Amino acid sequence: MSKANPCHGNCPIARVTALLGDGWSLMIIREAFLGSGKFNEFEKRLGIARNILTNRLRKLVEAGLLQRKASETDRRVVEYRLTRSGRALFPVLIALSQWSEQHLSDCSHSVRYVERATGEEIQRIKVLSADGRELDAGELAMLPGPDADPALKARLVAAMEQAGHEAAHAAS
Repeated sequence: MSKANPCHGNCPIARVTALLGDGWSLMIIREAFLGSGKFNEFEKRLGIARNILTNRLRKLVEAGLLQRKASETDRRVVEYRLTRSGRALFPVLIALSQWSEQHLSDCSHSVRYVERATGEEIQRIKVLSADGRELDAGELAMLPGPDADPALKARLVAAMEQAGHEAAHAAS
């Protein structure tokens, strides 16, 4: 994160964007979910330059999303496997995919997400309240957490105040 932009500070969205915000990292993670593990498989399936792939794989391994292991069939070959942390990104990929199908395409559904055991399509990813109601963005707020640095805390408080002013203005 750039120190020039105090809004980034310790913001979790800024941190994940720094890690996954380039054009290739999420595609590498997707390919790992689809079973790619060897360098040449990623390279072939993504059409990515070797130097870029090397850089992104190293970054994803350092971040703990992928692990490097010697191949069980050929010890000279390295395979990349998703870690627990990497597998925890699957709901994020599903949410991005569902959002894309709804907002960036002609509403065609090129990918279906189904439960392996039943073949049944899963529900759309939703944000739910503590009592299970679906919430939309207008019903949510970002508040500073206990570990928020002063810059992030100030930014989130300012956003809440702005939203309060806009709501009061809209009501009048």
